[in-house]
Amino acid sequence: MKNILSLIIALVLLMSLADAKAKEANEPNAVSAAKIVIGGTGDSQELLRALTAAFMKTQGGCKIEVPDSVGSSKGIKAVASGQIDLARVARLLNEEEKKSGLTYLLFAKSPIVFAVHPSVEDINNITTEQILGIYSGKITDWSQLGTKAGKIYPLTRESGDSSLSVLNIKLPGFAEINNPAAKVVYTTPANVAALEGHKNTIGFVPLSAIVGAQLRVLKVNGVYPSVENIHDGKYELFVPFGIVYKEKPKELTQKFIDFIYSKDGQKMITAMGAIPAR
Repeated sequence: MKNILSLIIALVLLMSLADAKAKEANEPNAVSAAKIVIGGTGDSQELLRALTAAFMKTQGGCKIEVPDSVGSSKGIKAVASGQIDLARVARLLNEEEKKSGLTYLLFAKSPIVFAVHPSVEDINNITTEQILGIYSGKITDWSQLGTKAGKIYPLTRESGDSSLSVLNIKLPGFAEINNPAAKVVYTTPANVAALEGHKNTIGFVPLSAIVGAQLRVLKVNGVYPSVENIHDGKYELFVPFGIVYKEKPKELTQKFIDFIYSKDGQKMITAMGAIPAR
């Protein structure tokens, strides 16, 4: 009887061990099962979605969410309050934000480009004077720029937008335009969609946000927004892309940060029309 009881106990232990091993084989490890959220600006939204998709392929089972744009400021507030793991931002931290114990990492720069709907033909360059004329309402038809006639529909961004802030500083006279003759669009993805969806439109947007879009990028004052021209200082319109975190990143978050600065990450940033920070 004693031998039978011992045999039963041994069989139960073996079955329990086998069941545990089966569960372990079918469940991802702590890193791969983890999830992080990267919220904030729409300017780097598509770039970070591309980066996270590539990264997740190397980390079987993990999940990284890059939700739709809420803007840099709201992203920073969310990471400061612990609602998200990383904030994606298109500006530097201000003094008040720095007091919250946040860490900012610049990972890329993206040219700010003036893009037009494909219906706008025979124009590859736009001057500062022409930009000011369009946005002030003095130039209202594409024929005034030497291409086929059609009413110009300019798009702009809300006050405080990162790209608009750069243009106000770097494009002489742009900040002095009162009551611009342009439709205000409140997120970068919405801006891209409006440019793609409506003929005769023109707007400004980070180049990395329109990779693959059916839009035509214009030279500004004869200078194309290339990596070389930005490095040489010939093209001065660009926006910084950064990520922000509050505390020491957890394992998966740190791995993703490392991936951004890796050779593969840097190649992808370049392919998306941005310039790696390192």
